[in-house]
Order: sequence, then structure tokens, then C-alpha cells
Amino acid sequence: MSRPDLAAPESLDAPETPDATPPITQRRKPTATPLLILGLIVVALNLRPPIAGFGPLLSQFQAEFQVSAATLSLLTTLPLLCWGLLAPLAPLLSRRYSNETIILFATAVIGLGSVLRIGATLPVILFGTLLVGAGIALNNVLLPSLIRRDYADRVGPMTGLYSLAVVGGAALASGVAVPLMTALGGAWRSSVGVWIGLAVLGVLAWLPAVFGRQTHARPLRGSGPSVWRNPYALPVTLYMGFQSLVFFTWLTWLPKVLQDNGFTAAQAGLLLAFANVVQLPFTLAVPVLAARPRLLVPIAVGTALLSGAGITGLLLSPLTPLPWLFMMGAGAGSMFPLALMFIAVRADGVAQVPQLSAMAQGFGYALAAAGPFIFGALHDWTGDWQVPLIFLLAMTGVVLVTGIAAGRGVRT
Repeated sequence: MSRPDLAAPESLDAPETPDATPPITQRRKPTATPLLILGLIVVALNLRPPIAGFGPLLSQFQAEFQVSAATLSLLTTLPLLCWGLLAPLAPLLSRRYSNETIILFATAVIGLGSVLRIGATLPVILFGTLLVGAGIALNNVLLPSLIRRDYADRVGPMTGLYSLAVVGGAALASGVAVPLMTALGGAWRSSVGVWIGLAVLGVLAWLPAVFGRQTHARPLRGSGPSVWRNPYALPVTLYMGFQSLVFFTWLTWLPKVLQDNGFTAAQAGLLLAFANVVQLPFTLAVPVLAARPRLLVPIAVGTALLSGAGITGLLLSPLTPLPWLFMMGAGAGSMFPLALMFIAVRADGVAQVPQLSAMAQGFGYALAAAGPFIFGALHDWTGDWQVPLIFLLAMTGVVLVTGIAAGRGVRT
């Protein structure tokens, strides 16, 4: 089967192929759309706080457990590894259970992991981190796929809304981590434990989607073209991986870099929150702009250069971080939704979207998991942050190359 050069976002409205299984007739009254969108937003808000909320507290964590920077990076590396290794599990579970049911279960697992992350010993905390990573891994794949299934005529705006909730959760967690710790008695566990409540809210908000909208249909094995034969699958996967590597590395280590350059823990947390808040308008705008195929490569180039300029500025002038954090935030806020749009427009038909999503996020996040660990290990080795930041700048160069490869050859 010959494939077109690009399936534009609007092609997601096309009818399913003849061998696709039609959805099961709904037996219950459908849930109102506003409730579904609310549930999606609240669940998406849970996908980053367990990670972003730990970054500003790493110094307190390190002081209690007396561990190296490389060991500290496990708090981010383990979830990313889970996202990579468990992402392919989501399409397999979808053969047996509805996406709505799996998302509910995954959100509950995030809550359970968050409980264990305030444990008394490092092994318990790391096990809780694994559970959090497992729950997020499933939702990372299934929520975008659900958007493409249920909002095929509004993929750009809905992807922007989803991305906004994800990035907003990270901004909220990084901004309030230290103030919460101070307000709740000075213990980092109190600050981290707050996100248990957000997971509970996510479960409650998603219940209407489960009990009011059963849309599960078991797909036929082998229906549609194989994702392995898609020539854009590799560049899309690499772009997803390297842009995630850059983002999660500075999300993990930026507060520590700033504190070692003379900023207090509270100031470092606020600066990290600023870098996350900056992302919000770009997170909304980029999916809408990227719905125009001719803009994919220019957006990929511009956002990578912007992010690289921010990292260079932080490397050369760390005592004046605001302009550099603005650039880094703007770049990150653009690259994540662009990666999701690449998955949408580079899939060879609607049936391939979940496959490409699982592949890009599976291999991509497994690749990204190396970033925080290497960054921390380079700091342990050199004793400063110069070499780690140069490494991060080099990885941004790879984002630029893979973004061009993923967006090239677009029909306007």
C-alpha cells in the first residue's frame, strides 16, 4: 500500500477503513460533553505534578537521605522509564477494556504511588515513583488517542487544551512546592503529599466518562497499515524523545542549578514556575498553528532555536536567569504539543494513531529517561554545571534536526 506524503490533521475526519471494527452501540445515556472535557482536564492535570513538585525540594531530599546527584535523578528517570516501557501496553489493554476504564484505573494508580512517595524509606519512595510512572504512562498514550477518536474535527484546539492542562499542572506544582512545604511545617513530604488529593479529584472527575459513555470496541489484529512501515515513525519518535529529554532534564535540575548559583530554594521554585507558566500560551497556540502543514518545519526550527538560546544564556549568565527561562519555557511549551501534532498528522490513517502514539512515547520517553541521569552524573563528575548545560544544549541541537525530519515533505 502506497501512503500519501502526509495525512493532514483534517484527514482524521475520514471514515474508518472497511476492516475496522465499528463501535459498540452505547447502552447508557451519553455523558454531557462539558463533563467529559472537565474530566479530561482534571486527569491531565495529574500527569506532571508528581515529577515537577519534587524538583524544588531536591536539596531537602538529598539532605535527608545523603544520596548523590545521580541517585536524586531517579525521581525523574524512573517515571520516564515507565513511560517508555509501559506505553506499548496501553494499546494492548485497549483490546480488552475501554479507554475510559483504563484511564480511571491509571489515575487511581497515580494516587496510590503518590501515597507511597511520602514514605519513610528510599525503597518505598522509589516504588511509589514506579507506580506513579506506570499510571502516567497509560494516560500519556490513551488521553491523546481519545481526543483524536472523539474530537476528530477539533484535534488542534483539543490537543492545545490537553497540553495546557499538562503544562499547567507542572507549573502549579513547581510554583507551590516550597511555599507549601513552608506552610505545612517545613517537611518536604507534606508538600509532595498534597498531590494525592489531586489524584482523588481526577478519579472522581473521570467517573462520568466511565459510567456514562461505554464506547469500547475490540480492534481487529492487523487491521490497517503497520506503523513499522511508516517512514515518518522514526523521526517523530526521536523528536518526541529528545524534546522530552531536554524538558525533563531542566525540569528536574533547574532549581538545584539556580540554588548553587546563590538563589534560595523559594526563589528557585518560583523561577521554575515562571519557566513553566511561560509555556501556557505557546501550548495553546502551537497546535492551532501546526494544523497548517506548511508551518510544521518553521515551528520546529524556531522553537528549538529559542530553547537553545535560553540554555546558552543560562550557561553564560546564570545570575540573570529571567530572559533565559522565558526562552526555555517558550521552547518547551511549543515542542511538546508539536510532538503530539506530529503523531496526529504523520499517522497513516486514523487506525494507526494509537500505534504511532505508543511507539513515539514508548521509545521516546525511554530515551528521555537518560537525560536527567546523565545531567546529574556529569555534575557529580565535574563538580559544576557547565558541562551538564553544554550536554543539554547539544541535545537541543538534536531536537532541531529531528524536528526538521519529522516535518519535511509536507503538502500545503
